Amino acid sequence: MDSNKHDSHSDKRKVFPENWNIDFAPFQQFMDRMDNLFSRSFKSFQGQILNDFPAEIIEEENNIYVKAEVPGYRRQDIRIEMIGNRIKIKLEKKESLSLSADTKNIDKTSIQQKERIITLPFNIPKNSTTATLENGILIINIPKQSISSHFIDIEE
Repeated sequence: MDSNKHDSHSDKRKVFPENWNIDFAPFQQFMDRMDNLFSRSFKSFQGQILNDFPAEIIEEENNIYVKAEVPGYRRQDIRIEMIGNRIKIKLEKKESLSLSADTKNIDKTSIQQKERIITLPFNIPKNSTTATLENGILIINIPKQSISSHFIDIEE
């Protein structure tokens, strides 16, 4: 064996007594599989539980607009809830599929849910807030409320 070549396998064995011949490859493969499992599980969790959708807030002089991209959702699939200074947009799409083949009937139902909460610096007026849906774009029009603010001095 060339003395200039580096044999990492023999270096690992030097840590243990000479009569121990331990191969860590199975352990490393197990660890790689566990990492892969957790990585896939988190992506699945993120896709199902933390599933949200793009939304932006546009501020003008008298109004604030919440513009959300909701392609493929119909008006009846969308629920908008106002809670104080927050708007909760919930999307829920139910799809059913029925197949019949000879003597078997297969029914499958899937539910896809997405949710987004937007917080504003004032309570949202219930009677004057409106929403429209066109070409997969949901726009919520919120009239601005006068906000009175004041500063507090810090005592010594």
